[in-house]
Parts: sequence; C-alpha cells; structure tokens
Amino acid sequence: MKLRYIFLTIGLIVLAHLIVLFVCFYQPSGEREAAKPEKLSKTAAEIKKESPSAAVLSPENPAAPPSPVRIPEKSVSAVKQFPPFNYRTAWKGNIPELPASSGSRAGILLDADSGNVLWDKQAAVPVPIASMTKIMTLLLACEDIQAGRNGVSLESPVKISRATMKIGGSQVWLDVRETFPLEDLLKAVAIKSANDAAYQVAEFLGEGDVYGFVARMNRRARELGMKHTHFYNPHGLPGKNSAQDNISSPADMALLAEYCLRYDKIMEWASMVRADFRNGKTELINHNNLLPGRKFPAAGVDGLKTGFINRSGYCVTVTCRRGGRRMIAVITGFDRARNRDLFARSLLDWGYARAADPIAANVQSAKIKPRTATPAARKKTVKRTSVPKKSSAASKRKSR
Repeated sequence: MKLRYIFLTIGLIVLAHLIVLFVCFYQPSGEREAAKPEKLSKTAAEIKKESPSAAVLSPENPAAPPSPVRIPEKSVSAVKQFPPFNYRTAWKGNIPELPASSGSRAGILLDADSGNVLWDKQAAVPVPIASMTKIMTLLLACEDIQAGRNGVSLESPVKISRATMKIGGSQVWLDVRETFPLEDLLKAVAIKSANDAAYQVAEFLGEGDVYGFVARMNRRARELGMKHTHFYNPHGLPGKNSAQDNISSPADMALLAEYCLRYDKIMEWASMVRADFRNGKTELINHNNLLPGRKFPAAGVDGLKTGFINRSGYCVTVTCRRGGRRMIAVITGFDRARNRDLFARSLLDWGYARAADPIAANVQSAKIKPRTATPAARKKTVKRTSVPKKSSAASKRKSR
C-alpha cells in the first residue's frame, strides 16, 4: 500500500515538471516564424537595400551627399604596359638631318609602343630640369587621389598658406584669403606651370611638410627606376647653387612621362591650351607651344611639360600620338624657347618617318655629311648661348 502511494507521488511530481516545461517553451507557429533571425528571413539584396551606407551612396537617393571625386582606377588589363627601352635602335648624338639638334644639351626620342629609342644624346646624363619637375608633383597627386590617401579627392578644399605666397617665378598669385579645390591647383600646375600652386599642393599632400613630400618624390623616382634623378623642391625653381637644382636625365623623364600616360586627368590638364581660374577672373595659358592652337603646333602632341631656369636652358618633355603610335621626346638645354620648340617639332617628324625600321634609317643617316654652320651663324649661336650670370632672385623671376 505504501509502495503504491510512493509511485503515485513520483508520477505527480514528474507530470508537474512536464507541465511547467510545456508552458515555458511552447510558442504558436506564427510566433516561431517571427522569432527566426533576420538574416534568414531576408535576402542579401533586401539587407543591402536597408543598409544605411547603401542608402547614402544610392543614386536613387537625391538627398545623399555627393561622393568625393576621385580619379577612376583602371584595371591592370586597361593600363598600357610599355616595353623596356631598347637603345640598339638609337641614333647617337647630333642628327645629320636636323642641324638644330646641336642646340640640345641632352635629349631622347622614344617610340613608347615598341620601346625603341630613336635618338639618344647623353640620355643618361643628369641635367637641371626646372619646371619639368612638376610632372612628378602631378603624378604623386593623382596617385594619392586615386588611392583616396587621407581621404583626399579632386574636390578637397585647400587653404592657401603664407609660405605659398612667398614662392616666385611663374605663378597664379595665390593669397592666404583664398581656398581652392585641389583640382583647380593641379590645373594651375599643369597648364600655367604655377610654382606657388605646386608648392601649395606639396604642402597640402604632405600635411604641412613640404620636405616630406619632396622625400616622397625622390622615393617614388627610385621605385620607378629613375636612376639619375634627385628633387630638392616640388616646383623646379633654382637652388642657391647648381648643387641644389632639381636634376634628372632625359631617359628618366621619358620613363616618368610613360607613367603619367596612365592618368587621364594629367593628360587632360596638360593638353589644355587655356583654362579659367578663380571663377574666370584669371586665365591659365599653357607654356607648351607645340599644342594645337599654340605658336608652333605639332600634329598629335597632347602634353606634357616645359621648363626653364638659367642653368637648365629651355627644356620640354613632349608626348605625341600619331596613327596609333605613341612618341615621347625630352629635350634640354636650348638657348631660346623658339629654337627648342621648332627642333621638337622637327624631331617628332623625323622620328615618325623612321619608326618602322630605325636600324635601316640609321644606315641612311650615317651617309649624310653633317652640315656645318657658317662663321656668321657660329658667331650668332655663341652670342645666343652665352648666358649672363644673374642673382638667384632674378633666376626665380624667370623660372617656368
């Protein structure tokens, strides 16, 4: 009898526990569906649509703030891969067909598509490059913009500093009361060759440290394989002495130009003959007289940068495309801008005429007896090329 009561008591206890468990954990079927995790009840597209970040970037949302304007990144397959330089195809020294080549201190003409060097006059010798320096300044700026380094974009506002106002030579007369989008300053660098704009770009991208930016210029030059290049400033103005001038070789500058061809923005700015600045209050006029619409237009020229200080003479790095073939010419050391430009135009014509078979063309050039200048012409040349010594301040006023 007692055993029966014991089993009954145990049974009641177990039943009570089962009832409690049922009450605690039982849910109707509708509630079970609602309790499912959100990631299982919604598609990935729905979740993305409801995401706050997607709403901000969505073109369907007109109230969204615009994204920073950056230079579009090209895929590896879309980037032109240029072959290494082939010097076996080069005509060395002065060109018999072009007597004006004697006016160049050093230079190179490169068929970038084949890698064939068509003209080599001390192409590996470092020489002062003046404002051709700004090509590296532009390249670093575009690389920073493309990568979004420190959030920088073409629209980034740049406040003009007092140090910038002290930079002379070719300029756009920047003032501490002004603020410009970064793109406007880069246009002033590429088109007007504005030294003050180049300094301000370096200061902005260097986060206040211009010398830190110049160190990056030199580091990037080494990375690109520019073996005979050293920068002391971001604009190309002369140093206190020749040992502090920015230097590079024509071959190094041609290599740098190849990298700039990868950036549509650089080529867009460098090919602009004129542009407005300060909302049209200032006009930027390109120093490159080989562009269409300038003094000595050459077919196919679309860039890149001129330069001049007393110690460098008149220099230019030229990019040109004709009939699907890309040429790069670097010319340094001319006594006059006009002589430089006329020679550059003739050099491009000479190069395109022999590009298909430069070895055979060199054989023909070797048969030409070099023309010599008359005594009167030699005297005139000597008079032109003798450059009087000037103070550093005077050099800066003429630098561009």
